Amino acid sequence: MALLSLALLGACGGEKAPAADNQSMLAANAVIAPINDAVVNSDSEMDNLAEPDAPLPKPLVSRETSPRPAPPDYRAIGTEPFWAVTVRGSTATLERPDKPPIRYAISRNADDRAIRYLGDGFAMTATQGPCSDGMSDTIWSDRVQIAFGEGTLKGCGGERDDGGYAH
Repeated sequence: MALLSLALLGACGGEKAPAADNQSMLAANAVIAPINDAVVNSDSEMDNLAEPDAPLPKPLVSRETSPRPAPPDYRAIGTEPFWAVTVRGSTATLERPDKPPIRYAISRNADDRAIRYLGDGFAMTATQGPCSDGMSDTIWSDRVQIAFGEGTLKGCGGERDDGGYAH
């Protein structure tokens, strides 16, 4: 560090730093580079002055952005009528245009043929197989059917053919 300090001081204004012998460098260190009230005379002493308990700086976070929510565990959509179900942990949220979202506490059950999300007044079954919503060229990995207090809805879910999730 002291060598760097001298090199920087000597390089100011385009002047070349004069060559210095080891003794003059050590003397300059005592004046230029006091650290924690100690004089550093060598690189090995510099290594010993590291502060292991110093807290790491906090990462900068913009006040204008918020952290992204975790991706859903499962997402399904349907058309005619439009609907979407998002599963995060033990909660399934059913969303439809012009209606408030409905949240259901659920459990997950899977076997070789299907994944089932079951809750009080809610059941969603996803079976593997290509699925198209009929309105786009996108193909999803699963066929989905939900049953809830207002009836049954059919749609698609899982991964899209481009590797993303249904939105």
